[in-house]
Amino acid sequence: MTFLLNRGAALVAGALGACALTQPAIAQDAAAVPAQQAAQSYDLPAAPLADTLSRISRHSGRTISASAELVSGKQAAPVRGALSAEAAARQALTGTGLELVVTPGGVLSVRPQPAAGAVTSLEPVLVTASNAIPPSEGTGSYTVPESSSATRMRLSLRETPQSVSVITRQQMDDQGITTVAGALEQTPGIAVSRANSEGYSFYSRGFQLQNFQFDGLPSLSSDGGNVRDNYSITSSVIYDRVEILKGATGLVNGAGYPSGVINLIRKRPTREFQGSITAGAGSWDQYRGELDLGGSLAENGRIRGRMVAAVNDANSFIDYTKTREDVLYGIVEADITARTTASFGIEYQKNKNHASSNIHLPAFYTDGTQASFPRSTNPADKWTWRTQETTRYFADVTHDFGNDWRLKLAAGHRGYLSRELIAGMGSSFIDVGTHGISHSLGQASLFDTDSRENSIDVQVSGMFSLLGRKHDLVFGYNAARTHSTSSRDDGLTDLRIPDAFNWDNNAFKPSVYTHVLDFDVEVSQKILYGATVLRPTDRFAVILGGRLTDYGWTQKSVFSGGSRASYDTDVDNKFIPYAGVTFDVDANHTVYASYTDVFKPQAFNFDASNRQLDPLTGKSYEIGGKGEYLDGKLNTSIAFFQLKQNNVAELDPSGATLPNGSVAYVAVPGVTTRGIELEISGELLPNWQLHAGYTYSRSRNRADERVSTTQPEQMFKLATTYRLPGDWHRLTVGGNMLWQSGTYFAQSVNGANRRFSQDGYGVLGLMAAYDFNKDLRLTVNLNNVLDKTYYAGMGNYNSVYYGAPRNVLAQLRYKF
Repeated sequence: MTFLLNRGAALVAGALGACALTQPAIAQDAAAVPAQQAAQSYDLPAAPLADTLSRISRHSGRTISASAELVSGKQAAPVRGALSAEAAARQALTGTGLELVVTPGGVLSVRPQPAAGAVTSLEPVLVTASNAIPPSEGTGSYTVPESSSATRMRLSLRETPQSVSVITRQQMDDQGITTVAGALEQTPGIAVSRANSEGYSFYSRGFQLQNFQFDGLPSLSSDGGNVRDNYSITSSVIYDRVEILKGATGLVNGAGYPSGVINLIRKRPTREFQGSITAGAGSWDQYRGELDLGGSLAENGRIRGRMVAAVNDANSFIDYTKTREDVLYGIVEADITARTTASFGIEYQKNKNHASSNIHLPAFYTDGTQASFPRSTNPADKWTWRTQETTRYFADVTHDFGNDWRLKLAAGHRGYLSRELIAGMGSSFIDVGTHGISHSLGQASLFDTDSRENSIDVQVSGMFSLLGRKHDLVFGYNAARTHSTSSRDDGLTDLRIPDAFNWDNNAFKPSVYTHVLDFDVEVSQKILYGATVLRPTDRFAVILGGRLTDYGWTQKSVFSGGSRASYDTDVDNKFIPYAGVTFDVDANHTVYASYTDVFKPQAFNFDASNRQLDPLTGKSYEIGGKGEYLDGKLNTSIAFFQLKQNNVAELDPSGATLPNGSVAYVAVPGVTTRGIELEISGELLPNWQLHAGYTYSRSRNRADERVSTTQPEQMFKLATTYRLPGDWHRLTVGGNMLWQSGTYFAQSVNGANRRFSQDGYGVLGLMAAYDFNKDLRLTVNLNNVLDKTYYAGMGNYNSVYYGAPRNVLAQLRYKF
């Protein structure tokens, strides 16, 4: 891997670089650089060396030449002060074992420090690099130096005036994380709620996370009714890291909850050949395999590729449940010119599930007391199934104009389909005397769902000078459209269950189905956005920006018998402002504040009268402080937040449903959420990685009543590893922990309002890894070590879902 740091800006040529230029070309380019330049102001934290040198080059306009073999894995020292490019680069190289020399043509070049008395010759190599944030893969770290998930600008975590958590590739590999849901289960401040045998919901600061991005490109969901765009089942094997912005997303998304955004960053090609193969086995007959290959597709490295394939086959702790998951991912990246890089990729995932539930275990007896099942109980008939397929095509082109300005064009297409046959207990009450289910006849439902999304984003970013200082600017346009259709056919089945606790899950399977309902949903969104980082002093920065949103949603329903229903929502030119400030208290600490509006059309939420709820509106405030220690290897943060909202959608406590079978909602006025988040991530001591956080979030309405009751008010999460010293250096030990406070949901049972409650609980996991050599590692993860019985999900159609019992996963990975 190599990079070019050229006059005015790094020549954008992909994540891995392009062909080397000849020595005369170096001299010609360097000759245009003045021999002396005025000092520039720098305030760069410790970061990967390649990244810091690139930023110095862009800021100063001086060429810096080096090879990736020299800088790979090295950490730059902080660079601060009014410095020439040469002085800044030398400061960055402090402690790296490298030195800076100047060629006769004025090019700054990096080489190893010579041994005492040695004579060396200088042979600089000029190559190219991307402006993309460096990957977390290969760093061995539980933190990253930078993120663009909050502002669309490349800022350090310390420079970002909002809470951002990152689950790195190293944390995923260490902790046995194989799904996006698993990554979010270890993310501080994120509550993961299991809805059924395949689905999850994610929550931040008391509200659902529905905004997803892929490499920063927003994905527009059409999730509503029986139309599902299931992000929650996504495998994590193709991602370098998962970035989670918590709080209102004033710049990066269109309409949305004030909960945050999940940004999934894909693995990128590598210039040098690399590969790995992984085999794993675990509890409940789980078997998985992974293959990951990357490298140059042309001798000069101008074309690079990467391919990832994975398969997972497993039963479950739930009776009769089986899952087969297939994943395939490929990407090609090419340097079209020295300043232009393009990439194109495809990802595909298919999940086949047997004995699938949609509504999970009944929560109440007929007298309103709380029911309790064995954890292995499946509420679905054993002949039910669900198959889901997701295909994504994506492409981007990046062009460097020089003088710190660049253009990025990104486009994506998503195709999603779901085919399912669902039947079982449903949200029934259990007879308190007989333990039977009272219904004599029920429904087995066939659902066919198809969804197509197209999106495009054009972004221009760069630096400009004002009043003798340099500032950042980004502006762009994003458009997305999703069209989803879903049909439902019902067949009659026998639901006379004499004893819900002793059921063979084999009710009569219908052979004849009657068409019941068709959905047709179209969603469109257009966004103009812009933001700037103004730096009036070295220590003070102001971020100003906003987005202008057009949003449209239409649902058409056709019922059996020909009756029709149509709903629509249109929002034009809705402006959402964003403002933030940061102040560097000293070399390690920054305080910040930020503000943005909240706006979300509630197109999918209807009250008991089948009336669409008014949009969710509000204001979001956040203040806090961030710390950066040990040359950037450790990041900490504290955030105090407040959200004020109107028309918050809550499930109707009466249990009312709509004509299409969906649940009804009520709009709660005057909801205020206040809380605090604490987080630490990175290398606490040599060979000790840690990611931990505590969150307190309190949501109340005007009557001081708790809302979002299925979400815990307090959470603590921890994930850690430690490589043993000395003769035990091949062994790494660690684990993870989750603790959360009590939750509940309310339901009307035979006319009386009842609560299903769960006290606070904790779950502990342990891990150990052994390196047989530098290429072969065995990792064993033991989850729920104490075999804690708890509910991982509550309230989905008034049902509950148990968390997994004690289980183990062992994976053997060979790198080549």
